[in-house]
Amino acid sequence: MEKRLYRSTTDRHIAGVCGGLGEYFNVDPSIFRIIFVLLFLGGSAGFWIYLILSLVLPNDYEVRRNKANPFETFTKKTQSHGRKDVTPEKEPNESDWSDF
Repeated sequence: MEKRLYRSTTDRHIAGVCGGLGEYFNVDPSIFRIIFVLLFLGGSAGFWIYLILSLVLPNDYEVRRNKANPFETFTKKTQSHGRKDVTPEKEPNESDWSDF
C-alpha cells in the first residue's frame, strides 16, 4: 500500500496538517509545528504554506475510504444500472418500459 499525505483528525491542533506530516514522515508532529512557527516568525511563509496545505490535503478518513479507487462508488453506480433485455423472441411488457 502506498503512503498518502493527509490531514490528521486524531493529532490536530488547528487543521491537522502537522499531525499528517508527522505520520507521513514517521516523525513527531511537534517538530513540524516548530518549523511552521519559525517560518511564520521569519516572514509569514509558514502561515501561507500551512494555509495552502490545509486547503489542499484531504482528511485521513477520506483517504482511508477511497484508498483503493477514488472513483469506486461512481463506477459501481453506473455499472449496476444495466440495460433491460428486450428481444424479438420475448414479448415486451410494461415493466420493460418503466425507465421511460
